[in-house]
Amino acid sequence: MRQHLTVMSNMISELRGAGHEMTDEQQVQAVIHSLPSNWEYMRVNLTHNDNIKTFDDVARHVELKEDRLYAEKLINEAFISKTKMRGAYVSKYKRVRLKVPNMAREE
Repeated sequence: MRQHLTVMSNMISELRGAGHEMTDEQQVQAVIHSLPSNWEYMRVNLTHNDNIKTFDDVARHVELKEDRLYAEKLINEAFISKTKMRGAYVSKYKRVRLKVPNMAREE
C-alpha cells in the first residue's frame, strides 16, 4: 500500500508539473477512489472523516491501517503456531496417560 501511495503522490506531482493543479479535496478523493476493492470499509471511513483534508492525512490513515493489519496477521500466525504445538503436546500426554492406568491394572 505504501508503494501505491508513492505512485499516487508522483502522479499528483506530475500533474502539477504539467500545469494541472489539484485541490486538496481532489487529491483526497483521488486516493480514496484508487484504494483496492477489499478496502471498501476504509474508503467509507475516509470519505466520512471530517479530519481528512489533505493527501498526507489520507496517507497517514492508510499506513496506520496497513500497520494494524500486518500486526494482526503476525499475532494470528503466532497464535495458530502455538495452538498447533499445544495440540501435539496434549495428544502425546493423552497417549501416555492412557498407558499408565493399563500398567497399573496389570500389576
